[in-house]
Amino acid sequence: MNTLLNIMTRRSIRAYRQVPVKKDDIEAVLKAAVCAPYGGSIQPWRFSVIMKDKKLLEKIASLTICEKWVKDASCLIAVFLDTDSMKDAETPKVYMKHAQAIGAAIQNMLLAANELELGTCWLGEIIKNEESIKRLLEVSDKLELMAVIAIGYPQKIHKGKYKDVNDSIISWK
Repeated sequence: MNTLLNIMTRRSIRAYRQVPVKKDDIEAVLKAAVCAPYGGSIQPWRFSVIMKDKKLLEKIASLTICEKWVKDASCLIAVFLDTDSMKDAETPKVYMKHAQAIGAAIQNMLLAANELELGTCWLGEIIKNEESIKRLLEVSDKLELMAVIAIGYPQKIHKGKYKDVNDSIISWK
């Protein structure tokens, strides 16, 4: 699949078939994540993969308003910002740079999964339950939850529409 077609066909998937995702595919998705751009030779991302422990997956799913369908995903990947990796993290602009790198890593994950015919959904609202998720995953307090990505084989192919790009352009000089 070419890059533009991959970008244009990627959709958030909220219904998954009950088919386990291959470990090799998840590793490929994570390899794509770590190829994202980042500043200062710092890769600020850390990942926790939940695919073997179905009970843990369901507990994490229960912490989101999307529980009904998240629990059906074959895999969840919790994406963390490693605050230990940041120098001068108290500077808002430095923090923003690292948060943007995390966003780029997540986008790479979504596109790699789409290329592998896997469906994904980026869960952002779940970060309100960061402490519970960190406890369940037994991760360091030095990690900040940025998102959870649900991954699985989609029940159907979705052909959503995007707004016209001209609606988003505020100037073109």
